[in-house]
Amino acid sequence: MTTSSDIIPDQPLADDAALLAFATFLHDCAVPRRRTLWFVLLDRERRPLPVIVPIDHVPDEPDVLTVSNLALAWHEILRDEPGSSVVLMLERPGPAVASFDDLAWRAALRSAAAEHGITLAAFFLATAHGVRPLTPD
Repeated sequence: MTTSSDIIPDQPLADDAALLAFATFLHDCAVPRRRTLWFVLLDRERRPLPVIVPIDHVPDEPDVLTVSNLALAWHEILRDEPGSSVVLMLERPGPAVASFDDLAWRAALRSAAAEHGITLAAFFLATAHGVRPLTPD
């Protein structure tokens, strides 16, 4: 299993365990005070590109304009990177169990990414309880 101590810059995040370790490394045992959406862009070899973007003060529920603008931005940034993908992490206060709003963000961003031909490599939920894949419980 890959751990955050195994994260080496410019190394591919070859599998789900490596992606989770990377998200855990980014979260760094934080105790979130507000909802933040992080995204990391991966090249075709699944190496993180040198930009990690946190978007603070994300509303509880996704809104069409924000979601559409994010997917459009990913499309513009990655259009010259065939085979690239995006890793998302929704960080928020509260319990580790995925909420209806968390799952709404996941569904909205997955749909918008698909509309723009963007591959989502992973989607994580980060709370004070740690990081886990964002899936329905």
